[in-house]
Amino acid sequence: MRYYELIYIVNSNVERKKVDGVIVDINSKLEGAGSKLINHTVWGKKKLAYPIKGNTYGTYILAHYAGGDNEKLIEFDSWLKLSGLTIRHMIVKLDEEPKVIENLSEEESSDDDSDKDKPEDKISNNEKAEIVESGDKTKKEKKDKENKEAE
Repeated sequence: MRYYELIYIVNSNVERKKVDGVIVDINSKLEGAGSKLINHTVWGKKKLAYPIKGNTYGTYILAHYAGGDNEKLIEFDSWLKLSGLTIRHMIVKLDEEPKVIENLSEEESSDDDSDKDKPEDKISNNEKAEIVESGDKTKKEKKDKENKEAE
């Protein structure tokens, strides 16, 4: 069986009810294509890498689904491009069956606990900036010294 991952971005300025409506529309289209939905998770509002259609933030949503009629899945991709429901989307074919995500908040909390012990997190941002600046100064001093020796 073929497995797919769909990641799409919805305008972050819309209400939660509208986002839920987009999720329902996409679910119904996927089921109409003969696909079985495995996961449909809202990741939340995140900053975009670059502005898209005047938006600097977007609500990211992840969906995993299995199978489906290939022709109808191509139509689904075209519908998603033209519908205006999403800012961007990407569909990727997976090599193996995705795990069922029961609750995203539980996974995040367990990940946060494991990250607390990392030593680099104990350094404040100001200290990191000072380290970078001192590294830049030593590089500049080395170049100046090399230039004087060359003269």
